[in-house]
Amino acid sequence: MSTRKQTLIITGHIGGVCTVTFSPDGRLICSGSEDRTVRVWDASTGAALATLYGHTSFLTSVAFTLDGRSIVSCAYEETARIWDVEAALSMDSEVIGDPAAALGSAAHKNGWLLGPSNELLLWIPAEYRSSMQISPCTNVIGRSGVMVIA
Repeated sequence: MSTRKQTLIITGHIGGVCTVTFSPDGRLICSGSEDRTVRVWDASTGAALATLYGHTSFLTSVAFTLDGRSIVSCAYEETARIWDVEAALSMDSEVIGDPAAALGSAAHKNGWLLGPSNELLLWIPAEYRSSMQISPCTNVIGRSGVMVIA
Protein backbone atom coordinates (compact mmCIF):
# COMPACT_ATOMS: atom_id res chain seq x y z
CA MET A 1 0.00 0.00 0.00
CA SER A 2 1.43 3.35 -1.01
CA THR A 3 1.10 6.40 1.17
CA ARG A 4 0.75 9.80 -0.36
CA LYS A 5 1.47 13.06 1.35
CA GLN A 6 0.35 16.49 0.24
CA THR A 7 3.43 18.69 0.14
CA LEU A 8 2.19 21.89 -1.46
CA ILE A 9 -1.03 23.78 -2.17
CA ILE A 10 -0.83 26.40 -4.89
CA THR A 11 -3.61 28.98 -5.15
CA GLY A 12 -4.08 32.02 -7.35
CA HIS A 13 -6.13 31.22 -10.43
CA ILE A 14 -9.66 32.63 -10.44
CA GLY A 15 -11.05 29.87 -12.69
CA GLY A 16 -10.50 26.15 -12.76
CA VAL A 17 -7.02 24.91 -13.65
CA CYS A 18 -7.01 23.13 -17.02
CA THR A 19 -3.33 22.25 -17.52
CA VAL A 20 -0.13 22.03 -15.44
CA THR A 21 3.50 21.22 -16.23
CA PHE A 22 6.95 21.25 -14.60
CA SER A 23 10.00 22.95 -16.10
CA PRO A 24 12.69 20.55 -17.36
CA ASP A 25 14.87 21.28 -14.30
CA GLY A 26 11.92 20.86 -11.90
CA ARG A 27 12.31 24.35 -10.37
CA LEU A 28 9.15 25.87 -11.87
CA ILE A 29 5.52 24.89 -12.30
CA CYS A 30 3.41 26.41 -15.07
CA SER A 31 -0.39 26.31 -15.05
CA GLY A 32 -3.15 27.41 -17.41
CA SER A 33 -6.69 28.16 -16.36
CA GLU A 34 -10.25 28.97 -17.31
CA ASP A 35 -9.38 32.53 -16.17
CA ARG A 36 -7.33 32.87 -19.42
CA THR A 37 -4.01 33.27 -17.61
CA VAL A 38 -0.76 31.35 -17.60
CA ARG A 39 0.90 31.37 -14.19
CA VAL A 40 4.44 30.46 -13.18
CA TRP A 41 5.17 29.17 -9.68
CA ASP A 42 8.22 28.22 -7.62
CA ALA A 43 7.98 24.41 -7.39
CA SER A 44 9.60 24.17 -3.95
CA THR A 45 7.64 26.92 -2.17
CA GLY A 46 4.50 27.41 -4.27
CA ALA A 47 5.20 31.14 -4.50
CA ALA A 48 3.59 32.92 -7.47
CA LEU A 49 6.34 34.21 -9.76
CA ALA A 50 4.48 35.53 -12.83
CA THR A 51 1.03 35.88 -14.34
CA LEU A 52 0.88 35.99 -18.14
CA TYR A 53 -2.08 37.58 -19.93
CA GLY A 54 -3.02 37.49 -23.59
CA HIS A 55 -5.34 34.59 -24.30
CA THR A 56 -9.01 35.39 -24.83
CA SER A 57 -10.40 32.00 -23.81
CA PHE A 58 -9.53 29.18 -21.43
CA LEU A 59 -6.16 27.46 -21.68
CA THR A 60 -6.01 23.96 -23.12
CA SER A 61 -2.29 23.26 -22.63
CA VAL A 62 0.99 24.67 -21.37
CA ALA A 63 4.48 23.27 -21.87
CA PHE A 64 8.08 24.32 -21.34
CA THR A 65 10.50 24.03 -24.23
CA LEU A 66 13.22 21.43 -23.69
CA ASP A 67 15.77 24.10 -22.73
CA GLY A 68 13.31 25.63 -20.24
CA ARG A 69 13.70 29.12 -21.70
CA SER A 70 10.18 29.40 -23.12
CA ILE A 71 6.63 28.41 -22.28
CA VAL A 72 4.19 27.51 -25.03
CA SER A 73 0.52 28.01 -24.17
CA CYS A 74 -2.52 27.08 -26.24
CA ALA A 75 -6.09 28.17 -25.70
CA TYR A 76 -9.53 27.35 -26.98
CA GLU A 77 -9.51 30.46 -29.24
CA GLU A 78 -7.10 28.47 -31.46
CA THR A 79 -4.09 30.58 -30.58
CA ALA A 80 -0.68 29.49 -29.33
CA ARG A 81 1.62 31.92 -27.55
CA ILE A 82 5.31 31.57 -26.80
CA TRP A 83 6.51 33.28 -23.62
CA ASP A 84 10.07 34.16 -22.60
CA VAL A 85 10.52 32.66 -19.10
CA GLU A 86 13.33 35.01 -18.04
CA ALA A 87 11.32 38.08 -19.09
CA ALA A 88 8.21 36.73 -17.35
CA LEU A 89 10.08 36.16 -14.09
CA SER A 90 11.49 39.70 -14.11
CA MET A 91 8.21 41.34 -15.19
CA ASP A 92 6.85 42.26 -11.74
CA SER A 93 9.82 44.44 -10.84
CA GLU A 94 9.61 46.22 -14.21
CA VAL A 95 5.93 47.07 -13.82
CA ILE A 96 6.52 49.47 -10.93
CA GLY A 97 6.58 52.96 -12.39
CA ASP A 98 6.71 51.82 -16.03
CA PRO A 99 3.41 52.47 -17.88
CA ALA A 100 4.38 50.30 -20.88
CA ALA A 101 5.24 47.35 -18.64
CA ALA A 102 2.05 47.90 -16.63
CA LEU A 103 0.03 47.74 -19.84
CA GLY A 104 1.76 44.52 -20.87
CA SER A 105 1.05 42.85 -17.54
CA ALA A 106 -2.52 44.11 -17.26
CA ALA A 107 -5.48 41.84 -16.66
CA HIS A 108 -8.31 41.72 -19.19
CA LYS A 109 -12.04 42.09 -18.64
CA ASN A 110 -14.58 42.43 -21.45
CA GLY A 111 -11.95 43.94 -23.73
CA TRP A 112 -10.55 46.31 -21.13
CA LEU A 113 -6.97 46.13 -19.93
CA LEU A 114 -7.02 46.53 -16.16
CA GLY A 115 -4.24 47.96 -14.03
CA PRO A 116 -2.94 46.54 -10.73
CA SER A 117 -5.85 48.07 -8.80
CA ASN A 118 -8.40 46.96 -11.43
CA GLU A 119 -8.53 50.46 -12.93
CA LEU A 120 -9.48 50.66 -16.62
CA LEU A 121 -6.39 51.34 -18.72
CA LEU A 122 -7.37 50.77 -22.33
CA TRP A 123 -10.18 49.16 -24.34
CA ILE A 124 -9.12 46.85 -27.18
CA PRO A 125 -11.62 46.13 -30.03
CA ALA A 126 -12.60 42.45 -30.24
CA GLU A 127 -10.97 41.85 -33.63
CA TYR A 128 -7.52 42.79 -32.23
CA ARG A 129 -7.60 41.01 -28.87
CA SER A 130 -6.49 37.54 -29.97
CA SER A 131 -3.48 38.88 -31.86
CA MET A 132 -2.26 41.36 -29.24
CA GLN A 133 1.39 41.03 -28.51
CA ILE A 134 1.75 41.36 -24.76
CA SER A 135 5.17 41.23 -23.11
CA PRO A 136 6.79 38.79 -22.35
CA CYS A 137 5.01 37.01 -25.20
CA THR A 138 7.44 36.63 -28.11
CA ASN A 139 5.22 34.89 -30.69
CA VAL A 140 1.52 34.54 -31.39
CA ILE A 141 0.42 31.74 -33.70
CA GLY A 142 -3.21 31.92 -34.74
CA ARG A 143 -5.63 31.56 -37.62
CA SER A 144 -4.61 34.94 -39.03
CA GLY A 145 -0.92 34.07 -39.14
CA VAL A 146 2.20 34.31 -36.99
CA MET A 147 3.37 37.44 -35.17
CA VAL A 148 6.97 37.60 -33.96
CA ILE A 149 8.64 40.24 -31.79
CA ALA A 150 12.36 40.73 -32.25
